[in-house]
Amino acid sequence: MMAALALITLIMGYSVIMRYGFNDSLSWAEEVCRYLFVYSAFLSAPLCLKKRSSVKIDMLILALPPVLQTLLLIAGDVLMFAFFGYMLFAAWGVVVSAFKSGQTSPALLLPMYFIFASAVLGFALCLLRLLERLRFLLHSLFTTPGAGYQGHLDAGKEGKGS
Repeated sequence: MMAALALITLIMGYSVIMRYGFNDSLSWAEEVCRYLFVYSAFLSAPLCLKKRSSVKIDMLILALPPVLQTLLLIAGDVLMFAFFGYMLFAAWGVVVSAFKSGQTSPALLLPMYFIFASAVLGFALCLLRLLERLRFLLHSLFTTPGAGYQGHLDAGKEGKGS
């Protein structure tokens, strides 16, 4: 993701220099940056799941006993799994539709199904990450039931269980 953001910065910087320094606009620069940003967004979602870096308010969950904390984490992951499964199904439909239509991007003439496939890839990777996390949570529920929420957060930051 860092490489994509660095590339976006370089391309946009080059585009600005060309536009204002040489009075020559690049027709493809904005489109490349847009597609790099889209891919970086969809590919960073599984990474956020791995590191458990989503925005959350955890006052309630911290007030519960450790076993209930783990059960609540499992329930949340099951809900996210259902959401990402639905989104994967919907994104796949968009990719198939774009493939059938033969639509291309305006400046680069890239097939749009290639761009829309970023959502399929991102959602599929989220599902895999959630399966891995659910397996870890279910295993820890029976082996270390006292770990609780903070223990699972620490394990996620260390790369264990995600």
